[in-house]
Amino acid sequence: MAWGFWRIAWLVLSVICLLWGALPLTASRIHTGCITMIGVGFASGAICLFLPQSVALWQRLWATIVGKLVLTSVTAVACALVLLFAGVSVYMVVAACREAPQNATVIVLGAGLRGERPSRTLRERLDAAVEYLNAHPDTACVLSGGQGADEPCTEASAMKTYLLAQGIDESRLYLEEQSTSTYENLQFSRRIIQENGLPEAVAIVTQEFHQCRAQALARRTGFTQVGAVTAHTKWDLLPSYWIRDFAGLCHMVLLGS
Repeated sequence: MAWGFWRIAWLVLSVICLLWGALPLTASRIHTGCITMIGVGFASGAICLFLPQSVALWQRLWATIVGKLVLTSVTAVACALVLLFAGVSVYMVVAACREAPQNATVIVLGAGLRGERPSRTLRERLDAAVEYLNAHPDTACVLSGGQGADEPCTEASAMKTYLLAQGIDESRLYLEEQSTSTYENLQFSRRIIQENGLPEAVAIVTQEFHQCRAQALARRTGFTQVGAVTAHTKWDLLPSYWIRDFAGLCHMVLLGS
């Protein structure tokens, strides 16, 4: 079968998908999203490279009843996943654009550290928090993140150091240093908010791909007024992390965890 324009374009897109999914691996970040993109890119590229053999295999399978059932089922599942991804992505975009409530308490969700300094992901969140806190000088801020096994300090304390260097007044910052997951971030932050008499309307600071899941978990912990202060992910990581959180939302809905 000749290598026409569309076949070359197909192969190029497959390679782009594979390499884009592999980008997080350069920072030792392996997760569902990058595995999915690498897998889809590899499978798509392999089908393109061996298109005559792939067509012949499809024809042989389609000639049998079992083969028809297998191909139909696989196609139906693939289409259902695409439609589900598109639908959930709409909810994710809406959550990322949700305005913060009036007189809200800011909650910055922790992420990894590089030594004692915030990782790139965490810096993106902190920079978004700085912008919001400067625009709302009376707003209090809960910094939520415990200490990982490979971290020399808690994420909350590293966040505090970063915000102080950006000129945020220490009296506005409250540290939550026990959490190890997003759910605990929000659960323990709510406790701090209640203990200190802070407003229970909250603005969650995290990336756009994470806002939907974070807001859903916030409501599970008892928050009723939840909005977003959205940090924007760079182009190289956004697709794989978007897929990762799509999977996380599906897991949360299906298994309740």
